[in-house]
Amino acid sequence: MTGLDGELRTTQELLKRYAAGEREFEQVRLSGADLHNTILHGIDLSEAILNQANLSRADLRGADLSWVDLSGADLRGADLRGAILTRADLSGANLSHANLLRADLSLANLEEANLSEAILPDGTIQGMITPLEEEDSEDTSSTVLRLYYNPVSWNARRVWIALLEKGISFELVRLNLDGDQRSPQFLEVNPFGQVPVLVDGEFRVLESLAILDYVEAIAPYPPLLPREPKALATVRMIEMLTVNELLPRLMPLMRHEFGETRLDSSALMGVHESLDEVLRVFEETLQGRPYFGGIALSMADIVAGTVIPWLPRLGHLLPKFPQLQGWCDLLHQRQTWTQTEPTEGELAAAESHLRQLLAAT
Repeated sequence: MTGLDGELRTTQELLKRYAAGEREFEQVRLSGADLHNTILHGIDLSEAILNQANLSRADLRGADLSWVDLSGADLRGADLRGAILTRADLSGANLSHANLLRADLSLANLEEANLSEAILPDGTIQGMITPLEEEDSEDTSSTVLRLYYNPVSWNARRVWIALLEKGISFELVRLNLDGDQRSPQFLEVNPFGQVPVLVDGEFRVLESLAILDYVEAIAPYPPLLPREPKALATVRMIEMLTVNELLPRLMPLMRHEFGETRLDSSALMGVHESLDEVLRVFEETLQGRPYFGGIALSMADIVAGTVIPWLPRLGHLLPKFPQLQGWCDLLHQRQTWTQTEPTEGELAAAESHLRQLLAAT
């Protein structure tokens, strides 16, 4: 809310006004604010009070943070490329894994700040002090996760995005789904011949939702599952509605659009109406919030966000759902979405073996 004196009081109000196009928030006082995973590039927070704030994984590219009190703030993994941090108080702040390329740190107070593995303004990487994974997890294994995936598989992409959002190391192993998923080598990894599969040393996990739970457990930071009971239930609800309601209703439309099974106009209208039933629930759930779980990205956004943005491409438009359309736009601003977006060439290649692709995903 905003106080009677016009002063901004909450993170929700800041995010609402930022989403509406406002960028100047000089001298705001938001000590201890939770702004992790938020997109705030180009914002002016000069002379703000943000001590002890959680800005981990926040997108602050080009932000004006001059003279800001960020003492003790959590800036792990924050994107601060080109940010102005002149005379900012970063004493005791955690900037591990942050990207400070071309940032202006002139006269900034960095006393006792943690810059381990941060990208410095000149492009060099600060020497490791404490690995990010070891700060938040008891599992200090040096094994690298291996994700078997296909770039057009929605299920595999949701795991790929989650791993990128967590900022942990992993190796991609691509399957073309042109029959290679039935090779003896891959059937040893997954006897069902499907992607995704996550392999962690001698341990493997099948099924994307189970993999997401495992990723959250081994790398709880930044959190992609809220702790508040209602928010957690909402996230789980959206995950399950996507898998159990949205995707089954979408399959006939996919087969129709790719020419596998042609639907007459009446049947096609029925498919669109069936999809709208699910989307109305999603639209109502998003009312007044940027993400399904609240102000921060969650597993619900990752699961639903690998499917819903593709509906217009399949002929199902979203103008009647403005909340969902705005949410899709917000997701596409995230680097993890653009990085994992399949190319036109990959989509064209998938058409030649659509039946296997649909069966595998």
